[in-house]
Amino acid sequence: MKIKYLCALLLAALIYSCDDSTTGIGTDLIPGGDKIPANTDSYEFTTKSLLADSVYARTSTAYLGRYTDEQFGEFTADFIAQFTCMDNFKFEEELTKVIGVNISLQYGSFFGDSLNAMRLQVDTLDKVIPEKELSTFYTSVDPKDYYNEKGKPIAVKAYSAVGPSTSKDETTTTSSGVKQRTIIQTIKLPNSLGDHIFNKYKENKEYFKTPESFIKNVLKGVYIRCTHGDGTILYIDGLSLNLNFEALIESSSGKRDSLVYKSYFFGFGATKEVIQANHFSNGSRLEELAQDPDHTYLKSPAGIFTEATFPIAEIYNEHKRDTLNGVNVSFTRYNEKESKYKMGIPQYVLMVRKKDMFSFFEENKIIDNKTSFLSSYSSSNNTYTFTNIAPLITYCIEERKKGITAAGGDPEKEEDGKKWDAKNPDWNRVVIIPVKAVSNSNNEIVEISNSLGMESAMLKGGTNPENKLKMQIFYTTF
Repeated sequence: MKIKYLCALLLAALIYSCDDSTTGIGTDLIPGGDKIPANTDSYEFTTKSLLADSVYARTSTAYLGRYTDEQFGEFTADFIAQFTCMDNFKFEEELTKVIGVNISLQYGSFFGDSLNAMRLQVDTLDKVIPEKELSTFYTSVDPKDYYNEKGKPIAVKAYSAVGPSTSKDETTTTSSGVKQRTIIQTIKLPNSLGDHIFNKYKENKEYFKTPESFIKNVLKGVYIRCTHGDGTILYIDGLSLNLNFEALIESSSGKRDSLVYKSYFFGFGATKEVIQANHFSNGSRLEELAQDPDHTYLKSPAGIFTEATFPIAEIYNEHKRDTLNGVNVSFTRYNEKESKYKMGIPQYVLMVRKKDMFSFFEENKIIDNKTSFLSSYSSSNNTYTFTNIAPLITYCIEERKKGITAAGGDPEKEEDGKKWDAKNPDWNRVVIIPVKAVSNSNNEIVEISNSLGMESAMLKGGTNPENKLKMQIFYTTF
């Protein structure tokens, strides 16, 4: 299996001779005075699509709508959200009665048809969303657990992403020259909801002392979903509940007898300080694609990941006395057919051990270049390339050896290794996940989260034995 190329060896020596992450598979003790030949080797590995029906999505963006894609089928997005108030919130004394209530949805972008006819519905929640349960922030959260399906909705509205249904649509330019579009959909609510809130305030002002008290005693939240239409997904980055009041103010006579109208921007829902939980669902088409033996897929949000099984035990058995300098692996994207509303290409993908694919996001981790790695999409060669995952290979080898020993076995015995592998089937598996990566001013990655935009990629690989991919390793021996 060993393939030696002079150019590759020289390149390997240049790239990896000064790499601090260089790791030894068997031993890193080099006899003095010996020449150290650099070598390359290649190994095949398998990939398959992994259905991801739910992802961790603690975000300040809400998603609303329905879109049916020719390749990936139907996708729907709706959400439940809480509203908050400032600590020790107070209504002004001159307010007399509520004369208008509405919810505003603010967004600057959307996916799909801008003029497609859609309809949304708003229901109030009858249960408090549990903040400390991780399941709350997975996109499989079931809104039915928090509202009465048989109850009457408080609002229904026909809308399109842009057009007459919007109350605002303007584009401004920031001081840095970046154009920002702001679109607002205003949903009229019954005044009775405002009366309920105002009466609760007069009943007990302690209900408005903290956001938690307000949510528990006044308004538990709302569920907003798309009930009709297909072809548009809104990316909502601002959600507010607004109350309009009639008020009596002091006139020129010195008496409080002049009637005026005041508008109160009452609360915010689309923030991480209160709960906003997105609920995503996909049609059966994804299940069919996940079984495709000739390709693998990436589809977000909450659609399909790509799983890879690396031949780590084989690498160890053949190079246990060598020093592993580098391991390169690439995933090549196929160009997809043109469509009217083409999904975006994931710009970043995370490689993470399968056993860590949930905790990585739950614990808000960033890559450590040992068990997790980040790659950006290269449009020039249509690939996602991970240039050195040697630390991952070594980490998995050491974990396996320790595990076999702890189980009373011998890491050098094939039978003991197979027993441990059977009990730990994911030890050599990684998952490729579309993500959103945020960098600071120093270009350092400071945040990684699941990609929730409409993105997709079809990759080379699959369960067909003829479609195995190759990884290249660089090592030194003595």
